[in-house]
Amino acid sequence: MSSQAATLHVTNGDSVVYTFKKAGIVGTHLPWRDVLHEGPVPAGGTLEETSRIRAEYLASRGFGKPIKLLHDFASRDATLRRASEFSEVVLWFEHDLYDQLQLLQVLVTLDEMQLEPGRVTIVQSDQYLGSMTADELVSLHPRRRTVTAAVYERAQDAWAAFTASDPAALLALAGRDAPGLPFLRAALLRLCQEFPWVGDGLSRSQRGALQSVAQGPVREDELFRRAQAREEAPFLGNVAFYGILRDLAAQPAPLVEGGDGMLLLSALGRAVLAGGGDWVESQPLDRWVGGVHLRGAGAYRWDDLAGSFVRSAQADS
Repeated sequence: MSSQAATLHVTNGDSVVYTFKKAGIVGTHLPWRDVLHEGPVPAGGTLEETSRIRAEYLASRGFGKPIKLLHDFASRDATLRRASEFSEVVLWFEHDLYDQLQLLQVLVTLDEMQLEPGRVTIVQSDQYLGSMTADELVSLHPRRRTVTAAVYERAQDAWAAFTASDPAALLALAGRDAPGLPFLRAALLRLCQEFPWVGDGLSRSQRGALQSVAQGPVREDELFRRAQAREEAPFLGNVAFYGILRDLAAQPAPLVEGGDGMLLLSALGRAVLAGGGDWVESQPLDRWVGGVHLRGAGAYRWDDLAGSFVRSAQADS
């Protein structure tokens, strides 16, 4: 086996793997495939334990069948666990929240495996790898950088903050640069904005979806494009976005309504979007952001003007 063929390439999804093959980037190609910004990622679990939690959650949100998700995660994790068998492990990830959380999980796992220095390298891009041509992707390969002990340490700190049950450490890391991980700070700040906001109780993604509905009735695929256009670094896939729409249409306090794939704001939706209502006061809150389980009116809220979290005296124990 040639040294290039003995390379493990880890990246964010299948579209990049397709371009790897088209570009002649040979080796073992491993798409990571998980929307870690959505749903539970509690602290303390092994990669495999976390994968079982993730598979159950993703199945509940329509990302696939439970058995297949479990199988895919098990196969993925087993391949990464074989990292020591490869001459090099190359991590290919983008700047957006989806990729940066995946990158943290992969780095933390590789760090725990204690591979010899220089074995793992990283390609980071502020352009979307899946939309690149084969030639553009090939041109990034020589620019890869060795993952150092300092980068592993920063990844460990960020993963611990992401999986913690209190978002204080997450906010602290979102406020400072992480040398070697140039896109992490912005991604963590964007994650903070996925908590329910002070005032209307909506996450930024929920508000973006609601604002897209308010622009006028169109089908869901066009709503998705509208919402993504509001992001500095789009990270949502269509399955995750359609899940947000289902949440916004759920009883007992739907913010959107309609049929035949066409959605309109409800009366409550118009009020909330105009700043005249708090959705959490009408709709039971039960969501996870990383390791934080958001439940009830006393859950952590994001104050975007202050750039900080607040929690009411009604907080659940």
